[in-house]
Amino acid sequence: MMRPAAMLVAVAALAATVASPARAEPRWLACKFTDHTATVRNFFMVFDDIRNTAALFDGSGLIEGSSTSITFQALRSRFPKFTVTYNRNDGALAITAVEGTYGGTFNGECRRSPPPPGAPAT
Repeated sequence: MMRPAAMLVAVAALAATVASPARAEPRWLACKFTDHTATVRNFFMVFDDIRNTAALFDGSGLIEGSSTSITFQALRSRFPKFTVTYNRNDGALAITAVEGTYGGTFNGECRRSPPPPGAPAT
């Protein structure tokens, strides 16, 4: 049986661990989809569960998504010309074009990835 002093120390240590603020952990995804001309398109996306943000990496900087929602099952974010939906359970990707020459929905996949070369700190 635990002595009262030892129990108090254990409870204090547990409280300090639980009480520390949650830290955001940006996660990178390497994504690909096939467009209407059967061309495979690749891109990188970073998301943050705690801040509820998603951004695409265009090779020089991040393009922030809007109306982003992230749940334990999916990530959805709107960009100027399309909407991205990523299924976190199986890695499935759907891109729905909202304007321009890429009309329709395109399917693909995303996988966890290290940050791409040249990616800014998030």
